[in-house]
Amino acid sequence: MMFNKPIISSCVLLLAALGTLMSPAIAAPTTYSLLATIAVPSDAANVQPGGVFTAFDVSFFDPTTRLYYVADRSNASVDIFSGASLSFLGRATGFTGQAATTSLSGPNGVLAVTSGGTTTLYASDGNSTLKVFNATNPAAPSLLQSISTGGAFRVDDMAYSPVTGQVLVTNNADAPAFATLFQTTAGNAPVTIAHTGISIPGAGNFDGLEQAVWNPNTGTFFISVPSFNGDQGGVAEIKTDGTVGRLYKFANMGLAACSPTGLALGASGHLMVGCGTSGTQTVVLDPTGTGSIVTTFSQISGTDEIWYDPTLEDFFVTGVDAGGRVFDVISDTSDTLLQSVSLGVSSNPHSIAVDPLSGDVFVPLAGSTLAVPDPVCPLGCIAVYSQTVPEPDTLALLGIGAAGLAWRRRKQLPVFRLCSATSRSRTAGLWKLNDNFLPAVEPDAVHQVSSGDSALQRELPAGC
Repeated sequence: MMFNKPIISSCVLLLAALGTLMSPAIAAPTTYSLLATIAVPSDAANVQPGGVFTAFDVSFFDPTTRLYYVADRSNASVDIFSGASLSFLGRATGFTGQAATTSLSGPNGVLAVTSGGTTTLYASDGNSTLKVFNATNPAAPSLLQSISTGGAFRVDDMAYSPVTGQVLVTNNADAPAFATLFQTTAGNAPVTIAHTGISIPGAGNFDGLEQAVWNPNTGTFFISVPSFNGDQGGVAEIKTDGTVGRLYKFANMGLAACSPTGLALGASGHLMVGCGTSGTQTVVLDPTGTGSIVTTFSQISGTDEIWYDPTLEDFFVTGVDAGGRVFDVISDTSDTLLQSVSLGVSSNPHSIAVDPLSGDVFVPLAGSTLAVPDPVCPLGCIAVYSQTVPEPDTLALLGIGAAGLAWRRRKQLPVFRLCSATSRSRTAGLWKLNDNFLPAVEPDAVHQVSSGDSALQRELPAGC
């Protein structure tokens, strides 16, 4: 989308112009707080007392469709929610649900790929199968394939490579745990097994496998390994031909304990590794060469899923701190803890995903049981947290805002990295309200922020 506006090609001029317009109000620290809760409807497959949403696994946000997917074991389904309207849309059904043990339960891992106008949903089940759905219509996903990996227990976490069109899945409860590489058709069905029985050298029979991620910098997958035959665990590299590459053993890097679980890749090339062992830390790993630990965060541990927001360049880490259940926001650019968000529950909210457009953070919360009450959502819900920042005084002076109001990020500028390679700004940017730019500049890239009350947009000048 192009606009007939003068071009400011220099990032220095851009920052100078912003310096004259923006007041310190927009530079105030941002804060995540509870925005809304979305009810999870019960259906006939829910055998929990009162139809409460109590059992779930990880979740996924598709940035193309802005749909949020949750592995809902209570309803034996993958639930689909709109990130735009914050509402329930539909569910993919036919999973094993919450069984007597987690190793037989499903769904577990989940991801969606939108390609060529088709959205394909991949979800792992408790009977060692990968289920493939056409979810282009989120109100009525249709099952296309159910493919066995040949294990005795559940298929768990997964990751997708948009380069090779492969989906990596794990059988974490089998002895030994193993991974399987599926070949998709440009992200869609039909799907076939390319390589299976991928085991990690040095791992014991009951060491497991956890969250995986595709790394476009290396052209390989990385996966959390809770233990190498009883030690502190680490990370393993899995190549697209099904062979195992480098092993990053935390026992050789000075960590006393960890048991890696969550894993996410940042724009820096660093991996955020969550430790499942409480009272330990979260680890930033540089996978270059033989690998090195960049830093650790002792504030949070007991982690499961980790999510990365490419807009803010922040990691979102589930887990426990000294005060209870939280998710922490950690900067990928500065390796600093930005905020620890208390969830106000004593259950295990171990799943998280972020809408990169609005910045909304989605966290499933289990409903109340006799043993563990939930004061936030007694019936269970999807809790949505948003980032707020004081409204810029400049907009008030120009008559297009009221000073002192808090704007959701949905209606304000998503933060992005500036041209400087060493500093990260949470304030600078170009505002567009309807057809008025501040300052006037032709955008190199314009992103619609909201389809709500006003067409507030942001843009980046060429070269930034």
